[in-house]
Amino acid sequence: MHQSPQRRPTSVAVLARRLALAVALGTGCVAGESQPAAAPATPPARDGTARMADTLAAIAARGMADPLGNPFLNRERAAALRARALWQGGADALNLRHRMADELLRAGETREAITELESLMRDAGDTGDDVTPRRKPVRDLLAIAYLRLGEQENCRANPAANVCILPLAGGARHVQQEGARGAIARYAQLLRHFPDDLGSRWLLNVAWMAVGGYPDSVPPRFRIPGLAPRANDPFPRYRNVANDVGLGLTGVAGGLSIADFDGDGLLDVFATSWEPGGAVRLLMADGKGGYVDRSAQSGLKGITGGLNTVHADYDNDGDVDVLVLRGAWLGEAGLFPNSLLRNRGDGTFEDVTFATGLASYHPTQSAAWADYDLDGHLDLFVGNERNSATGPSHRSELFHNDGNGTFTEVALASGIDLDAFVKGVTWGDVDNDGKPDLYVSVFQGENRLYMNCGRAADGRWRFEERAAAAGVTRPVASFPTWFWDFDDDGWDDLLVLSYDLNAPLHETVAAEYLGLPLQTVRDGQTIANEPSRLYRNRGDGTFEDATERVGLARRAIFAMGSNFGDLDDDGWLDVHVGTGNPDLRSIVPNRMFRNVGGRRLEEVTLPGGFGHLQKGHATAFADLDRDGDEDVYMVVGGAYQGDRATSVLYENPGRPGHHWLALELEGRTANRSAIGARVEVDVTQAGGATRTLHRTVGTGGSFGSGPLQVHVGLGRATAVRAVRVQWPDSARTRTSYAGLAMDRVYRVVQGAAPVLLERPRVPFRTSSPTDAHAHH
Repeated sequence: MHQSPQRRPTSVAVLARRLALAVALGTGCVAGESQPAAAPATPPARDGTARMADTLAAIAARGMADPLGNPFLNRERAAALRARALWQGGADALNLRHRMADELLRAGETREAITELESLMRDAGDTGDDVTPRRKPVRDLLAIAYLRLGEQENCRANPAANVCILPLAGGARHVQQEGARGAIARYAQLLRHFPDDLGSRWLLNVAWMAVGGYPDSVPPRFRIPGLAPRANDPFPRYRNVANDVGLGLTGVAGGLSIADFDGDGLLDVFATSWEPGGAVRLLMADGKGGYVDRSAQSGLKGITGGLNTVHADYDNDGDVDVLVLRGAWLGEAGLFPNSLLRNRGDGTFEDVTFATGLASYHPTQSAAWADYDLDGHLDLFVGNERNSATGPSHRSELFHNDGNGTFTEVALASGIDLDAFVKGVTWGDVDNDGKPDLYVSVFQGENRLYMNCGRAADGRWRFEERAAAAGVTRPVASFPTWFWDFDDDGWDDLLVLSYDLNAPLHETVAAEYLGLPLQTVRDGQTIANEPSRLYRNRGDGTFEDATERVGLARRAIFAMGSNFGDLDDDGWLDVHVGTGNPDLRSIVPNRMFRNVGGRRLEEVTLPGGFGHLQKGHATAFADLDRDGDEDVYMVVGGAYQGDRATSVLYENPGRPGHHWLALELEGRTANRSAIGARVEVDVTQAGGATRTLHRTVGTGGSFGSGPLQVHVGLGRATAVRAVRVQWPDSARTRTSYAGLAMDRVYRVVQGAAPVLLERPRVPFRTSSPTDAHAHH
């Protein structure tokens, strides 16, 4: 998430000189085709953390030696291309310089990229206003370079809470206007020649907004309406307080786990950065409304990288452990091991990957914990990424927890034969039989549903793939996914979010705002973008596609990090979506959808202040200030080295009159984390009617991990009548509890009576008037 504490990166010019010398000496490390990476030789047994640190350093060093094999080592790639260009002439040199300028821009060397592009245009004879289709790619790159310059000189250095968040009002407007105004001029020029270019139209509107000229200064024919919230919208605005409380981490894409890592009753933050040298960050709640960086004291020196994390108490010792996932999107350059970090209970960790048998070398970012055989120990499914049908195999893995600190890989033996590009995995209980079922989101392929069939005659637990029969194979281009009870009827529904690549994202979002079809034309054929899917569980092993009915069918939801929670404590689960892709032109808002009574999803992105324009990665709902409503924290930043942004923490302003209940469950015959436990809360509503709310213990979505604590919004209930828990053990133990009060936190240990916990509010250290909520 942050610049690793190493020396400042070597400049592109110096790297280029070194690489040019290498080419001259005939080493071939730049000019040759990139070769698939191999798993490193197993180092001798030693301390697990040091061994993993050495392994990661060796893999990173090998990647730096062949930067053209990794599309995200942009600084090094720019240097390699510059070295090549020194030995080329004519059109080849111009093409290499164009590619080099592109890499410079991705590396964050924006002014150098602009200089190179303008020099390239002069050398190619492109000095006038005649923008031909052949010259358009360079003009497009120059335009986004100027807009990126504006973002770097303003958003990156601007401490304003609403920076980069639509509608870019007040302190979010650019003070240094060279970049935005340079972009305005160039997009206006592009649109004179290509008036149907929706992408340039979108970015022109964003650039005008950055300097306070939206909507009036945008030419009417190119204006895109609706980029600011409606006046007097009743939905409250959520302020970004990340910098105020010490959670404003600046970096690229990364993972997130929110949990109480030291057992003091306060929620802490564990975050990662996917770049090879990006160290993990451990930020501990200080009990005074802020966070203290304890990364240096965490015991994790040298543990780097990771696009996603998932946490659980894998060894049933009462402390929350973390799994870091690596190598996603990188193909054969992504043969990194994951890291299982065992929590010692005091806010320090040790890497036990090799000792537990979890070490393997595959690109991945998705995994999920569940006790699939109900033996009281959490098992782990890891979804790996196979890039192509003809490429090397990267079968997904199911690790059975042996209960002695080690795992055994049993995927094939259990009936899970999956060798595909997996982007999301989630456990749920489709048929309410108490056995966890597994859903897998496959990018550019049919998704899979593995139903848990229990123990077979040979003693092994078996799964059967039934996605087609259940009606849940789509979308083909999918990414994050999760089971949840959308309509609160006691059956697990399924959300599968789209990552459709048919058209550039900024063009697709522009089309949505303009009410145009979400489609593109390729090779003379019109191809429609495939929507995300919300599947409603019918209770008979099949699902109804409710996408159209709930309002998701015509949404450009290009989802990455995403999760769910209850924004307004009304008892209905809402959705936060981090949008984007590596394309630097994907300057589009992240999105928030409010669940309206289990009937539809209503977008509240703009009125709620959630329309952050930078890439949204791991996200989680969590009541960080312990005031009874869930705040939302998101890691922000793109894939390329220079696409850095600052994480956001949206403080929940609360909803007057709405109540809540929080439960910290601990299993005994069930796994200690109680992952998979089903909770029912009966409440009395105004007028005497009753309502039952349903929740399942887990970390939420498949890209970002929230607390295992169960937070249940009760709406305007007047009392809690009963709480029932079905524990995830072989006996399907059920317990019922009465006498619990609203607006309180309880620890519920399997087999014991609930214990009321003292959890006083810890207001965020801001001067916001939202420091006091009347309803609490």
